[in-house]
Amino acid sequence: MHALRFVLVLGACAALAACSDDSGTGPTSDGTGGGGSADDFMPPVSDVDSLFEGAPSNDELPEEGKFDATYPAQFDLVDSQSPVQSQGRRGVCSIFSTVALMEHLYILEGTIAEPDFSEQFLQWSAKVEVGAFTDTDGSNARSNLDAIYRFGIVLEDAWPYEPSGWGTTQDEACTGDDRPVRCYTNGEPPQAALDAQRFNLPRGRWIRSNADSIKAYMTTNGTAVITGVRFYYQAWNHGASELPTSSEYSAAGYVLSPNAEDRTDSEARPAGHSILLVGWDDDLSVQRRDGEGNLMVDEAGEPVMETGFFLFKNSWGTSRFGTQNPFGAGYGWISYDYVEEFGSVYGSRIPEVDLTEVCDNGGDDDLDGATDCDDTDCENANACNEALVVFEGEGDIAIPDNTPNGAASTLAIDATGTVEFARVSVDIEHTYRGDLEVAVVAPNGRRVVLHERSGGGEDDLVATYEPEALIGLGVTGTWTLEVSDTASADTGRIRGWSLAVVVGGDTTPEVCDDGVDNDANGQADCADEACIDAPGCEGLETVTATSEEALNIPDNDPDGDYGLLEVLDGGEIVDLAVDVDITHPTRSDLQVTLVHESGASVVLFDQEGGNEDDLVRRFETDVFDGLEAAGLWSLEVRDLRNLDSGTLNAWGLEITVR
Repeated sequence: MHALRFVLVLGACAALAACSDDSGTGPTSDGTGGGGSADDFMPPVSDVDSLFEGAPSNDELPEEGKFDATYPAQFDLVDSQSPVQSQGRRGVCSIFSTVALMEHLYILEGTIAEPDFSEQFLQWSAKVEVGAFTDTDGSNARSNLDAIYRFGIVLEDAWPYEPSGWGTTQDEACTGDDRPVRCYTNGEPPQAALDAQRFNLPRGRWIRSNADSIKAYMTTNGTAVITGVRFYYQAWNHGASELPTSSEYSAAGYVLSPNAEDRTDSEARPAGHSILLVGWDDDLSVQRRDGEGNLMVDEAGEPVMETGFFLFKNSWGTSRFGTQNPFGAGYGWISYDYVEEFGSVYGSRIPEVDLTEVCDNGGDDDLDGATDCDDTDCENANACNEALVVFEGEGDIAIPDNTPNGAASTLAIDATGTVEFARVSVDIEHTYRGDLEVAVVAPNGRRVVLHERSGGGEDDLVATYEPEALIGLGVTGTWTLEVSDTASADTGRIRGWSLAVVVGGDTTPEVCDDGVDNDANGQADCADEACIDAPGCEGLETVTATSEEALNIPDNDPDGDYGLLEVLDGGEIVDLAVDVDITHPTRSDLQVTLVHESGASVVLFDQEGGNEDDLVRRFETDVFDGLEAAGLWSLEVRDLRNLDSGTLNAWGLEITVR
């Protein structure tokens, strides 16, 4: 914590360095001038409706601290802040305050010494991946942190910030009120940014905007908070004010509660701004100014003071605002009353960071200066094994549009033994990767899904996977890459793919009566084709049942909902597979359980997959082996986190019985 600081602004003009603005940063402050001029300091402000969309009132939020709690008179978190940045000429203050919070939280976590995240990428993610505020530069802390929580953002060098927005020079559509979203994001991220490592934060939440609640949150968690405020031009000493402003107050970073004249002027042309609160000073007392810019005194001639201010980090650079602030250029003071009356406050928590070097992607994932096999973390990695052999599959194969069977590319391996490690790399050209399902099929028929309709409207799929489900399978024979396009209007082609494997010992033969999948092909005992003629495996049949009745999945409800299937044909279950088709924007919210009418059950899927969307998958289980297939089955689907909801589109059973 920094040493105690407080400032008293005296009630006489002579006590200040100067009463008139001779810096060219604002209109006069001695009460003789009018509004600003073209040369005044007029940094961009934001769309106020975006800043406050979805924000609850203080009455809807709990008090953060105990009623009898006491807090230090001065408090700051400046030592854990990244450098002050400038948003340039774009109205993206909430993007900058959110990234400032993220960098602060990563500094507190400690893994990355000097975190520097991409504001440019967050602006795109909030509008394209989250789909928020697609018709304005603006956004708000909730949507921004939702983007960071669900999708993550990249480091600054992957997509550096562009201080000017797009106009007709960049895209002829970028004019007027009806602009496409690319005009507000400055286009699409470069491929390097889409391929780069992303970093996340925990979910955020709203906080009461009164001083005690903010202090309680900041002292309890040791973290700063984002605050979006309605903008009052004179209070901020902004060059667009129709009323006189003060260069001295701007240099100190003082933002006092607006007077009546400022309210009238500013509310006629509403705007907003977003900042990061990083501390406070109960004793800081600043003399108020009236609508004419004069220092206010009461009837007895005593200065009219405003006492109690939050310290904040701004995004207007370091050359004009807050140049005389004791905490450094770019910092400011905003009164408790201003924040409580005109602010909405949002916070997040320190992330859990576990940076692991990926040993074959060409990036320094753990940020230690060493890449892939040059990193000591990769000494024993399969990807760095000299025994790794790469096989290339066929390329330049068209993918038919909206066709379940799709396209297939093959490669043949004549080596013998089992897979100890596998890496599948795909290069697929497509205009909408969210349409695609991609799977690799081993010579024994095991099918492993690599990509399931994620990525939304992004184009192309150039990715690498290390599917553990291939380990232990026999390597000899024909391997197939299957690519299907599941929706209309977009097309593509397989440009190429490869399978890199480390080959081990001989394939283990299937034992047909021990309940174990010995040859690791996904089928055990009599369900394995190798056991068709084995004693006790004769007379097996396959029973199927499917439901295509759509079922809405309630958001954040532990009771969830369930679909029912009645299997009419009976027999003792030898093997069972479940096919599930769920649409959901965040699959890690989901828990899916299959229940037999006897009460036997198994959890098929339990909050996996991070920020990936949808769940379209086949699950295989031996939990029900030996039970009667006929009867009622239920699929229970629960959404265990808030914000997102989804639909169970269809599900079905494929049961092998004797």
